[in-house]
Amino acid sequence: MSRSTRPRRRAAAALVTAAVAAVIGLGGASAAQADTYHTPWGPQQVGGAILGTHKALGGPGSALGLPVTSERGTPPRHRPVQPLQPRRHLLDAPHRCARRLGSDLVLVKPAGLGDRPLGYPTSSELTTPDGVGRLNAFQHGAIYWRPQTGPKAVRGAIYQRYASLGWETSGLGYPMTDELATPDGRGRYSAFQWGNIYWTPWTGANAVWGAISVVYAQQGWERGALGYPLTSEMRTPSRIGRYNHFEGNGSIYWAPQTGAHVISGHIRMAWADMGWENSELGFPASPEYALEDGGRGQDFEFGWIEWYPGEGATAYVEE
Repeated sequence: MSRSTRPRRRAAAALVTAAVAAVIGLGGASAAQADTYHTPWGPQQVGGAILGTHKALGGPGSALGLPVTSERGTPPRHRPVQPLQPRRHLLDAPHRCARRLGSDLVLVKPAGLGDRPLGYPTSSELTTPDGVGRLNAFQHGAIYWRPQTGPKAVRGAIYQRYASLGWETSGLGYPMTDELATPDGRGRYSAFQWGNIYWTPWTGANAVWGAISVVYAQQGWERGALGYPLTSEMRTPSRIGRYNHFEGNGSIYWAPQTGAHVISGHIRMAWADMGWENSELGFPASPEYALEDGGRGQDFEFGWIEWYPGEGATAYVEE
């Protein structure tokens, strides 16, 4: 072997070793496939699942544009991430399926979620069914975007409740805030267009919206006498009205003919014993009020209940 051929063979062996290392590092032969783009920032490589998705979305001519760096790892599991111009990212998820994330979604939200991460994306950026917003689904939640609010994250048990109700097509609408701690420090909540979802370790996640949410707000939200919701808004057995039950031995009932009213304490217990809204009294028709002789009263569709200390509650049905 001449001295002149030995360096060339060593160089070739080094290239083979580097190629094998690239395959192992990126998780298989498919990950070793890469294209080099010549950009204003120098030559940049895009490979594997990220390359496939980039091409499927239109490559450099798409909204993703040209890569601004070559593929690199992201903590903590060193999944490849490919920054793309203008400020849009593709992440290679654990199952090696690259997803497209809008610039606001990637660059704004994950940094603000602290110890409550969303995890890896499980969908590309999608248009919501109503055509108004955009969303990305993640392992532990989703990020929604609307022109009026920007990106908002919904996660964990609150997201699961949101999903069970129909997401943005439900009575809640789109998220207006990220998940936040409640002022009393006992729970978490997310605010939506027409209501909220509250969560505590004791009650789970429950939604309050619409006219019931308006009355709940008038009572002081979770810091009022009602406390946190024990149920999401539910339809009454008659299918005429709606209601939520709450921690503080109280409920809010709504019907088209009566509106939304709180019912609690001894009057609520007497009404429950009679059969709730299916009783002769029907739905609550007024808030609870004070009686002149020290008692409490509440009006219903077809009568009223009075309560006095030491005497208990008595129901009166209109003739």
